[in-house]
Amino acid sequence: MKSGDQCDTVPPLLFPSLRLFIPPLRLVSAAMWQVVQQGHVQDYGILEEFVTTVTEIVPELLNCSERAQLILGLRARLVLELCRNEQTEDLQNVRQHLDRIRTLTYTGDSELNKTEVPLSESNFVELIESLLKDRNEKDSFYQDVFPVEFGSKYDTAIQMLMLEFLSRLERLLPIPDLEQTASLLNAVPSALEQCLQCLPDPKQLKTLLQHNRKPGQVESIGTSSFGDCILSSLSLPPDVRVVTAPQLGSDMKAEGMRSESLEAGESYNR
Repeated sequence: MKSGDQCDTVPPLLFPSLRLFIPPLRLVSAAMWQVVQQGHVQDYGILEEFVTTVTEIVPELLNCSERAQLILGLRARLVLELCRNEQTEDLQNVRQHLDRIRTLTYTGDSELNKTEVPLSESNFVELIESLLKDRNEKDSFYQDVFPVEFGSKYDTAIQMLMLEFLSRLERLLPIPDLEQTASLLNAVPSALEQCLQCLPDPKQLKTLLQHNRKPGQVESIGTSSFGDCILSSLSLPPDVRVVTAPQLGSDMKAEGMRSESLEAGESYNR
C-alpha cells in the first residue's frame, strides 16, 4: 500500500477523478490507512465499526487476538482523546463510547476472549470513570502515564494491525479484470443500463487521462487489418448502393426463368 512519487509540478487528482479508476472499497481502505498513519484519532470510531462489521461476516480475516486488540484499541484511543479535552460535548460522548466498549463482542472461544478481553474492557472503563471524576488524577494520567502506555508504541501497533486487516481484505476481494466484469454485468441485465447511465463526466475524464498520460507509456500501434471491412462498406460508391439491389433482384428473376425453361424442356423431351 505504498503511494507512488508525484512530481511537484503535477497537481493531485481531485476525488471525482479518483473515483473514475479506483474501486470504491479500495478508496475506503486507503482512506482508513491514511487515518491511522496520520493519527486522525477523531475518526477511529468509524474504523472500529468497519472492522467490527467485516470481521463479524468474515471472522477469519483476523485471529481472535488481532481482532480484539484492533477493535478495542481503536475505540479506547478515541475515548482517551475525548476525555482529555475540556469540551462538554466531548465529555458527554465519552460515556456513549464507553457503552459501545461494553457491548463489543468477540468471536471465538479462546481463553483470550473469555478472560483477558473482558478484564481489559472492565479496567479501561473503570479508568475513564475515575478520570472523569477526579481532575487531579486526570492531569497526572495524561502527563505521566499516557505518553508511556498510549504513545508511539501503541500507535504503531494500531497501524500494523490495521494494515494487516486491510491487506487481507484486499486479497479477499481482488479486482476483476475486463472479461470477469463483463460476465458479472451479463448476469444482471439491469446493471448494464445502469452502467451506461453513469458515464464519467468529460471534464473529469480529461483530467484523469492527462494526469496519467506519460511519453512511452502506451506502445506504438502498428498496422492492423482489424476493422478494414467497416471502411470498405462505408465507402461504397453511390451507383453501387442504388443499383446493386435492383440489379440483384433482376438477376435472381432471370435465373429463375432460365431454371423454369430448362425444366420445361426436360419434360418435353421425356
